[in-house]
Amino acid sequence: MTLRTISLSSASYVHITSNDKHLSLELVTHIEVHNSLVSGFDVSKEHSCDGSAGITTRLNIFEFRHYRFAYIPALSCYVSVSQWKDPAWTSGIPTSTTGLDGDTAVQRRRLFGECVICIQDKSYLQLLWEEALNPFYIFQAASIAIWCSEEYYYYSGAILLISAASIASTLISTKQASRRIRDMSAYVCPTLVLREGGWHQIESSQLVPGDIIDISLPGFEILPCEAILLEGDCIANESMLTGESVPESKMPLEPNNNILQSIDIAAHTFHLDMSRHILFAGTKLIRARKTESAYGSGITMQRTTAMVLRTGFYTTKGSLVRSILFPHPTRFRFYTDALRFVMVLAGLAIVGFIVNTINLHRLGVSTGEIVKKALDLITIAVPPALPAAMTIGMVFAARRLRKVGIFCISPSRINVASKIAVMCFDKTGTLTEDRLDMTGVHLVSRRSNRFLDMQETAEPLFESLAVTNSGSVIDMIGVPGISAIGAIATCHSLHVVDNALVGDPLEIEMLRFTGWRIDEECVSDGLANSCNLSATPSDNLYRKTVNPPSTAFERMSSVHYSAGISIIKCFEFASELCRASVIAQSPHSRDAEVYVKGAPEVLQGLCLAHTIPPDLDQVIARHAKSGSRVIAIAGKPLAVPQDSSKLLGRSEVECDLIFIGLLLFANKLKPKTADVLRELHSAKIRTIMCTGDNPLTAVCVARECGLIASDMHVFVSRLTPLSASLIDNDKTLSKSNTETVNLHAPLMDVSWIESEDDRIVLNPMSLVPAAANIADDAAAERAREIIQTRKFCIVITGNAFEYLEKNAQQTEAWKRLLMRGTVFARMSPEQKASLVGQLQRLGYIAGFCGDGANDISALRTADVGISLSEAEASVAAPFTSRTADIQCVPTVIREGCCSIVTSFSCFKYMALYSIIQFTTCCMLYSYDINLTNGQFLYIDLFTILPIAVCIDRFVPSERLVPKRPSARLTSKKVLTSLLGNIALVVVFQTVMFLITEAQSWYQKPKPSIPGDADSTRNEGELNTSLYLLSSFQYLFMGVVLSIGPPYRKPALRSYTFVAVVGVLLVFDLWVTLIPVPGLRSLFGLVYISIGWRFVIAGMAAANFVLCCYCERVVFPRLARPLAKIGRFCRLVATGKLSDIASNPNMTASEIASTQNQTTVGLWERLGQRQGRKEYKLIEQAMANEANTFDV
Repeated sequence: MTLRTISLSSASYVHITSNDKHLSLELVTHIEVHNSLVSGFDVSKEHSCDGSAGITTRLNIFEFRHYRFAYIPALSCYVSVSQWKDPAWTSGIPTSTTGLDGDTAVQRRRLFGECVICIQDKSYLQLLWEEALNPFYIFQAASIAIWCSEEYYYYSGAILLISAASIASTLISTKQASRRIRDMSAYVCPTLVLREGGWHQIESSQLVPGDIIDISLPGFEILPCEAILLEGDCIANESMLTGESVPESKMPLEPNNNILQSIDIAAHTFHLDMSRHILFAGTKLIRARKTESAYGSGITMQRTTAMVLRTGFYTTKGSLVRSILFPHPTRFRFYTDALRFVMVLAGLAIVGFIVNTINLHRLGVSTGEIVKKALDLITIAVPPALPAAMTIGMVFAARRLRKVGIFCISPSRINVASKIAVMCFDKTGTLTEDRLDMTGVHLVSRRSNRFLDMQETAEPLFESLAVTNSGSVIDMIGVPGISAIGAIATCHSLHVVDNALVGDPLEIEMLRFTGWRIDEECVSDGLANSCNLSATPSDNLYRKTVNPPSTAFERMSSVHYSAGISIIKCFEFASELCRASVIAQSPHSRDAEVYVKGAPEVLQGLCLAHTIPPDLDQVIARHAKSGSRVIAIAGKPLAVPQDSSKLLGRSEVECDLIFIGLLLFANKLKPKTADVLRELHSAKIRTIMCTGDNPLTAVCVARECGLIASDMHVFVSRLTPLSASLIDNDKTLSKSNTETVNLHAPLMDVSWIESEDDRIVLNPMSLVPAAANIADDAAAERAREIIQTRKFCIVITGNAFEYLEKNAQQTEAWKRLLMRGTVFARMSPEQKASLVGQLQRLGYIAGFCGDGANDISALRTADVGISLSEAEASVAAPFTSRTADIQCVPTVIREGCCSIVTSFSCFKYMALYSIIQFTTCCMLYSYDINLTNGQFLYIDLFTILPIAVCIDRFVPSERLVPKRPSARLTSKKVLTSLLGNIALVVVFQTVMFLITEAQSWYQKPKPSIPGDADSTRNEGELNTSLYLLSSFQYLFMGVVLSIGPPYRKPALRSYTFVAVVGVLLVFDLWVTLIPVPGLRSLFGLVYISIGWRFVIAGMAAANFVLCCYCERVVFPRLARPLAKIGRFCRLVATGKLSDIASNPNMTASEIASTQNQTTVGLWERLGQRQGRKEYKLIEQAMANEANTFDV
């Protein structure tokens, strides 16, 4: 087939290059569609279309990685089908009440395909064919063919059997993994759909965007598509997607809502304010409640209706499944270096090929034998098992993690975990318990506008209830029409499922504090047909009422709430707003009551100014510093008819509020939190708290768990106008070194106040402590002490973080802020993800550990995301821990360190094995002889294979260490070790070769048939001597390179390894010192004197001792000087020596990191590490400034 370049509109094939540089050639097919369907791609907004723009009836399409792309002539390009949006939705109009007509459904199914995440289940034959095309097995097959041609039948047969077993194991594992993903992904169920005015039951695979479905159909438990709720309400468990164990309540789309207009249908997922209406594919439906439906013709029925938005791989679940099937490649230096080293071995093989070809030709060997022996040399120099040795460490690590309840969907991230430099943690549910204990209520009296005594129980709130002359409720806060107990008991979005409360743990604790209960009852006879089915509040078919306990009536001076409080409308908690609200009403009251709860600083802006007590900030700070989580509550009477109150928008409800008081919660640390953070700190892994809670509360928890030391000074951010800045840089720190600071940076808009003493602040340019008032000598002295001890950190709030990120991201001060920041409070989910991204830009390998849906963005952004979830196969993060504490973090890091060290050890061992064997064969080839069949068989199958497997099965150390394992095969320590050991084994083999030839009893190998060089027998004194020495070298190199501490347990703790080495050592000594005739015949050995046997054993022992000593003592000391010499030679060769001597082009951070130091000579500069991470440079610069700063 011949291909040529042509325009996209006429192409039969499309050549695609993905982001990971994967090349693919996809077939273009054609579908017939109506003109109206093309308008869903909204071509009018981007292009002015002429009269011919909308007449296309034939679309060219192709599929790539389960995404379908359609060619739109008006755009002159292919567009993902996921971008299609019904033109009616842009006007905020869902599908009509009669549903789609049959023809429209057929057209849309042609465009989108079936509504199922279908992963092709390949047959074993297909998998075998794909596996056979693996370069590893192609090379293996070629090697076996070469060995057979040289009559190594036993060895070839053994390798063939092992390869077959390996392929079979791989096929079975691949098949099982494919089935697991397919079973997790594919789901089809009967679905009730509205088509052409009637309801029909079809398979969910036939659904298309725009279909109206009834999700209250019995047996409808898993959502097969992504849909927006239109009528009724429901509760869904989204743990499979988000890792969040708390079920989410879903509310119907409100009339005149603009969500359909603004929704980004092609986005990976939906914004949080939209998610409360969205039913995500793959989530479990816990409960669906019906209402009288306006959809369908004929008799009005009760239904829970939703409109399909996305299907198949275009859903959030489909996108996550695609990320598993086609993971983004991890760019890890080890793999790049390993491939380079393989190329070096291949080059060495080519050199050996040429040299031995010349030598064999000189000896008169036939051309056929020369080709076979030269090709055989290539199979020796580049061992076929080398690629497997690079990844087997990850396989064993993933198995060990699974055994302790940590599941990994991206094994390549295991090695990345070894390089984690900063670990971010969510607070609630991650560092602290999920469950909150409500410890009290601190209310405000309207008469005095002061805080009353704190109430630790709800009883005084009951007892203070009374009724005014006008019939309104009143209590100790003194505001007619609202009450504190009403706010606490009703301001939530809890539901009752199977007689258990479902919802936010904080709201459950609020209700528990009051002792009240929730009753959800149907108010229209015959409308609900089961205990789990009712109607939506919007249609008043069911009512959620919060009722006081019967024992409370005895303590109440009024019966105002005796019939409970009905919740008319609920605005659920929105993370971007930091608040939630309800409209409630008592049957004994004419007016409704509005209650709002949320962050105190947010509610202050919503309350009437005269209702806020003057000491509110001080009271909040006092409670926060004691470790309490502080939630503010406010409310107001609502003199609006009940029917009208249902139509009010959120902005109309959450305004002109009356401040009621504060709710206080205790959030206990999880038992293992402090120990884990202590372990991470001892390993020099930076830890950060990233939470949506109050900054002072977060600081208290951080101190309690050890994230912030008890003697550490904390500076909290505060946004202030430019004119109100607290620091004059020129006056306060006139002697400070500001060469690295951007003096025009807009950081003056943010001030940093010491949490215990507001007389001390941070200079907004250099972020070092200073006196707020330059005339305050005591404050200046204390600031000087803080600088000298370096014991201070920064707490930044979400609004300050967002402001600085937009306005100061390119400044040195912003980078220092990220380096000093320890607690990031009041952070939204998007801000958490942004923080992780900013840390990565500084060069950090960043991890994130969280437990809920609000952490999912950060979990996916991080290099290593760990989700604490009960779901075994949550796709929220690369790692999922079923144990809900952060003990999993050091476990993953330890396994990462063990895995990368294992990969290094096994790679170095396999490389040395190939060099040892290559050297032996090259020396033997000088006489046209080689190792025998039995010798090859014993070396590869009974020595190399068991030792390599045992090295891979080393388990991680029980503790972390500050030094991270190297990820570079080209690092000075690794190269020195590898090249040094290669040199030693080659030298010892060369010495053995030379002294053997010098012996009087040595007989030079000769052809058994005179004149026929091909008839030279392999057996002989030279073969025997070199084989016996090399057999010890293979064994001893496994011991030398079996790196244990600090990343793995000692080799002696690996009993299998010790046993294998012991057995092989005894056997090798037996074959060397006391060879019986049967063994000599098996291995093709000849008789040699007992004295020479001891010479061989002595040389092997000397080789082992010297390698061990050099590996532990000599090579580490030689690494740095050799690296300097190598760098010097490279610089001389490239003419850049003068650059390193003068170093003229230094960044601001590099300049600061070398300030105030003595002049550094050329030899020292050659030893300075190149390409240091930016955060390392900033860290060094700040340390140097602290040493020399003079306030």
